Amino acid sequence: MVRHGTEESDTPAFDDGLLREMYIKYDTACDRLVSDPAQLLAFTQDYAERTGQQVEPARLSHRLLSLRKVGEARGGLPRLRRRYNGRN
Repeated sequence: MVRHGTEESDTPAFDDGLLREMYIKYDTACDRLVSDPAQLLAFTQDYAERTGQQVEPARLSHRLLSLRKVGEARGGLPRLRRRYNGRN
C-alpha cells in the first residue's frame, strides 16, 4: 500500500550536525529528553533560535529518536559519557 501526500515537503530538513552538538551540550539521554515536555520545549526553542526555523517539538522528538536508532558510527547521536562522581 502506497500512501500519497504523507511526506512533508514544505518543511525544512533538520541540521543533524547541530542536533548532535546540542545533544552533547544538553547532556541528557535521548529518551529522557523527548519524554520530558519542559526539556523538549527548551531544546526545540534553542534549535529554532540557532537555525531560524520554526519546528514542532513532536517533529524534533521524532528526528532525535531516529538519530539515536542510527547510532554514532553511522552519523546518529553519540553515546553520552556518563560521570560517576569520582568512580571509574
